[in-house]
Amino acid sequence: MDIDNPYMDTIYRQVVTEHFQSNEWREILINPEGASTTLRDESTLPRSGGHCFKDIPNRFIFWRVLYDKLELVEHSLDMNLTENQVRIHFRDSPVLESGISVYETSESVVLLVPTACSCHRLTFPRPNRQENDNENDNVLLDSSIFSNFNIPSIDDPATFYSYNAELSHPYSAASCLDQKHDAIFIIALQNNVMLYIRMEYISGLPTLKEICQESAVPRMLSNITKVFSTHIENPVINSLAVHPFQQDIYVYSLDDTCELKVWSIDKSVYINIMDMKKMYAASTENGSRPHIIHKCFDDQLLLTIYLSLSESSTFVVLEPCTDHGMFKLQQKFYVRSPVNSRLVDMSLYGNEIWCIWRTGKDTACVKSVNIRNGVWKNCSLDTTAFEQPTQYSSNSKQTYLDKIFSSSTYFTDDDLKNAIAVYDTSDGFEFVTDYRTKISNAIDTKVAQEMDKYDSSDIESQMQLIEQCSASFYKSCLDYRRKRLAPLGLIWLGSPSFLLVVVTNSSFCFLRPSDKVENQILSFKNPDNENKLNSLLNVLMLEPTNKFNLFSGINISQNSFLELVRKSYMFNSNDPIISLFLNGCNVLDTARILIKMLHAEPDTDEDMQDTQHSRCFRSRLGTSVVSHSFHQIVVTRFDLCCRLFTFMELNSKSYGQTKEYVVDACNLAYSYWIQALFSHDIKLCEKMISSNALLAKEPFMDYINGLLNYTWPLIDASILVEFLLQERQYSFIQQIAQLLDYNKWEETLIISYMLNNDPDKALKILKSDIKKNTDNFLKAITLFEKYNFYDHAVKLGNYVLRICKHAGDKNMISMFHSNIFLNNLKLKEYKSAYNNILCLEDQDRKLNCLHTFVLTLLENDEKEKLLSFNFYGLQSSVEDIVLKKARSLSNVDANPFYMFLCSIHDKYAKYKKLSMTFYELYLRADTCVAQEQYLRLSLLYLELLSPNDAWFVTVSLPFLSETDDIHSGLIEIDHLKKLCWLARARQEIEESTTNMDVQSVTSVLLMKHKYKDVMRLSKMWNLSLYQPLRELVKTCLSLTDSEQCDKAWIWLADNGVNGGGIDIGKIAWNFLETLVVKYEEKGRTLIHYHVADELLRHKSFLPSWIVKTFKERNVGELLQLYLSYGELINCADLILELFEQEISSGDTVQIFGNTIPVDIIECVIVNLKHNKLQVGDEVLNKYKIFYNTIVAQENAKTIK
Repeated sequence: MDIDNPYMDTIYRQVVTEHFQSNEWREILINPEGASTTLRDESTLPRSGGHCFKDIPNRFIFWRVLYDKLELVEHSLDMNLTENQVRIHFRDSPVLESGISVYETSESVVLLVPTACSCHRLTFPRPNRQENDNENDNVLLDSSIFSNFNIPSIDDPATFYSYNAELSHPYSAASCLDQKHDAIFIIALQNNVMLYIRMEYISGLPTLKEICQESAVPRMLSNITKVFSTHIENPVINSLAVHPFQQDIYVYSLDDTCELKVWSIDKSVYINIMDMKKMYAASTENGSRPHIIHKCFDDQLLLTIYLSLSESSTFVVLEPCTDHGMFKLQQKFYVRSPVNSRLVDMSLYGNEIWCIWRTGKDTACVKSVNIRNGVWKNCSLDTTAFEQPTQYSSNSKQTYLDKIFSSSTYFTDDDLKNAIAVYDTSDGFEFVTDYRTKISNAIDTKVAQEMDKYDSSDIESQMQLIEQCSASFYKSCLDYRRKRLAPLGLIWLGSPSFLLVVVTNSSFCFLRPSDKVENQILSFKNPDNENKLNSLLNVLMLEPTNKFNLFSGINISQNSFLELVRKSYMFNSNDPIISLFLNGCNVLDTARILIKMLHAEPDTDEDMQDTQHSRCFRSRLGTSVVSHSFHQIVVTRFDLCCRLFTFMELNSKSYGQTKEYVVDACNLAYSYWIQALFSHDIKLCEKMISSNALLAKEPFMDYINGLLNYTWPLIDASILVEFLLQERQYSFIQQIAQLLDYNKWEETLIISYMLNNDPDKALKILKSDIKKNTDNFLKAITLFEKYNFYDHAVKLGNYVLRICKHAGDKNMISMFHSNIFLNNLKLKEYKSAYNNILCLEDQDRKLNCLHTFVLTLLENDEKEKLLSFNFYGLQSSVEDIVLKKARSLSNVDANPFYMFLCSIHDKYAKYKKLSMTFYELYLRADTCVAQEQYLRLSLLYLELLSPNDAWFVTVSLPFLSETDDIHSGLIEIDHLKKLCWLARARQEIEESTTNMDVQSVTSVLLMKHKYKDVMRLSKMWNLSLYQPLRELVKTCLSLTDSEQCDKAWIWLADNGVNGGGIDIGKIAWNFLETLVVKYEEKGRTLIHYHVADELLRHKSFLPSWIVKTFKERNVGELLQLYLSYGELINCADLILELFEQEISSGDTVQIFGNTIPVDIIECVIVNLKHNKLQVGDEVLNKYKIFYNTIVAQENAKTIK
């Protein structure tokens, strides 16, 4: 059994959402095998029906029948369905819409469709129920049961049966599934015959039986029947119903004589007859429309019967049952119809009968009756009446265009297309895609066509014509909207929404329960509800027109808003109804009740957390229903608040009552106007609803009330304005602030001004509250900074700084100075920022700000500006900041910082630091050229110092490798010179790196014959001087080769030697002599020795200048050298020459110095003797004479 409707006593109200029915259908064409027939004109109004799934809330299907076309649509309020529209075309076989029925089995959904020559069993997969605890958002998307429906499935012989009724013209039908899931069809023919067709489950095997009226009653009873009844011999069946009963199938037929017959299929006779007219309307003739029988089956079978009579049509509810084994129809309820218009549809849901009457062209009314008490209840339907603009406009066309496009959902594209089609648009308007432009062009075309009838000089007539054509187009739009929404059928959705779907001509909409305020307004005229509140509402609603459209503009000031309210909802105190009411009761008590009813009760965070939230109403359709319902409610409440405000103001002026209620009504009007404006933008409202899944509640109206409380702006509009901020609705937020207190969401308001590029107003708001906490000011300053309004951050900072100074809070003063400093820095107000630094008393904070200041200016390439500050007392800190920053960066990035450091050292004549900085740059240089450049500069500034100060100490730096030559310790001028020459030498090597050591450099230079440079480096770096000269000796010895001679000119030129045409060999040997003489230490022969050694190694003669030097400085070393290479003859000649010179001079010191190489001479003599050389005897004799002479001289010196 369905859950009883908790809103049974509540008036329902129509909700029109966006147009969710697409013009794109999946078309399926069927050619029934039976003979085609034509039952009616194709212009007949469409008929509809529908079904809501039992175990799946808020999911439903409906169909619409127009002649031989059947449109099937599925929707859900909880999930978005794909491929949910199918149109089946039964070619030339009209669909018998009264016989369409839907049944749910455990595995499938069965749709039974009878046509004029066929019966079809269409089977679709049963949708799965989505549980509320499923957190996967993908459940919001599902395939429709029609998504896989195709021609092969409908052409299966087991799913249809064709019959030939060409001559009998079927016109009505009924269908059902029996206990075995066999499909049962009853077809009413115009020859008073009913066709019984059974299609077996799975196999589809058909059974056909004819039930004739003439043989319906057993012959023995026919005369008795005629005596006791007055029925017509051949009545025409108006309506049918069929349903299993026990083990049989019963058919219920209602004919034009108001006789209800119950037919047994097994017995092929009717087993019961009831003369409905006699029982319920004995003296009334039939109406112009047929009677209707409607079956409702849940736990029990109920038949709802509508007797269409000329007066007082009647609804009867019967329950088929058995009494002591005998079948009978038990009356459950009957009531007279309140409307005698054409009944379009009726349905029994629970304890209510819902009915649709067509009251005029494209107009209808919907009512329901409670079968427990017989009370009829109206439904409030959407009105599309034309309303003349209340204010004069010089541009009436734009006024009506604004009305047409005031809502994105009021008119559909089809409404506008059809209205445009009324006008002549054959001049290319189809190429215009913007509907507003299309409509404007269409009106202009109409005006141009009619202008010939008017005087071209009559401006007033032309304005009137434009107004008429614009109004005519607007009326046309309303007509097509009214036609689209003309009701055809109703579907009860049950729990948890308790909504009804209204299937219309070409769309669908909903009926929802009204909320407590709406219900009070819609029912105040009910005589059964007379009370003081209804009396007040009767006065307030004297003019029922809702005037919200006058308040649809956001930018309305508070005073203008109230003036507009007073003007639009003016009450006449002289009106006798108003005077009588004011004099007859205590208005304040009644107003207090109404005001309390209008106040929302926002949920607390705890309430929201404790609420069991639902997954209902999450689809686009469900969100649309929620948002449109919400908009309806708040607009209704806004309208009521405006009426209450003007009425209470009138009461206060006329009767001297307190103004408390005027203020309350005014605040309520503000609040509901804000909510109404918000929800008027349906897309915006839907976005908030869909993005806040926690708002979802069951049932539907609790969801709406929760949304009303959630967005209630009177107490705290924080939630609403934060959402508006996300959606960039800045002007709307600022409008709310003009009407309501914004203390709780001041930050959001300030941000809206900033994002709207209006920071002055944000600053004005902040300065208006001098009692604000400094933390709030800091937060506001942070917002200014976040949105790049640094000048306003400075202004606010200075404002708060004055407050802090007055309070004497040193910590806050320091903090705000720092904050102002940072914003001045961002504004490039460097002088002000520097002054902020000087004002800081906190040394740590001062240094932090100085650090930021220096680095920011350098990063902004403001070197000259930075140098202009004297940094009194802070110079060392500035230098440390820059140096640390430079050392933390790569070489390329660090260069500007080093250059500034050099500039500031130069500015204050700190040459030692300047030299140190250039030395550090040398250490970090990427090229040998840069190394030499920085070393020269470092040397230059170090030489400017006095000799005692010309030094500095450097330490190991993190960016240096262990292979660097000199990077720590004491650095003096000589060190720099050595490094400078090394850097220059590296430049001579193409593949050289900045860290190539001196040994590697000299090795490469030797290969390049750069002897001069090598000797210089070797001398400076205390390297061996003989090795380069040995290489030069080898090179000189190789000059006997002509090819080597040609190359020699090149390397000699590289060494700065110019021969001037002399023999190349002589030039090379002269170059060798020059280097040996230059680098040999005074009085020593070490270099001579190595050169001589290399020559002798290659068996070459020693040059005379080498021998001469040895003779003068160390003849023993030369003798030893000769001896080591076996040059005995040279040794003998040298010894003999020395003996001669010594004996002749008589002074041994001149020749041998202080040491006589006796051992070497004796060794030579031994070797000469050993080798039996003749000169050996001569040398020996000379040696004896020399020895004796020396001994005699020494003895004489001793005696003296």
